[in-house]
Amino acid sequence: MFKLLQKPEFSHTVKLSVPVDGGHDTQTFTARFRALPVSEVTAHDTMTAEGTATYLREILTGWEGVVDDAGEEIAFNDATRDRMIDLPFVRVALLETYNAAMLGAKRGN
Repeated sequence: MFKLLQKPEFSHTVKLSVPVDGGHDTQTFTARFRALPVSEVTAHDTMTAEGTATYLREILTGWEGVVDDAGEEIAFNDATRDRMIDLPFVRVALLETYNAAMLGAKRGN
């Protein structure tokens, strides 16, 4: 049975390649996404930096496992979300995770 939800949301693990001295460090957190209908996706110009930011503000609705320098959880709010999506490596990881989830990457494309 398929349940057609009014505002579907889902959580997925986001794998980031974080730049560090001499290379990259693989880190993860769990993101909560809103599944946008195609009619809303097409309204975003993800070929521009601002369009991508607007798109990410629409789809990212929460997270778990994001911490500060002291290891303390960082609460999800507009300011911390915007700080996260201002980082290029975070943007890439969020978009890759969301797109893979929406397109069913494990189906054997």
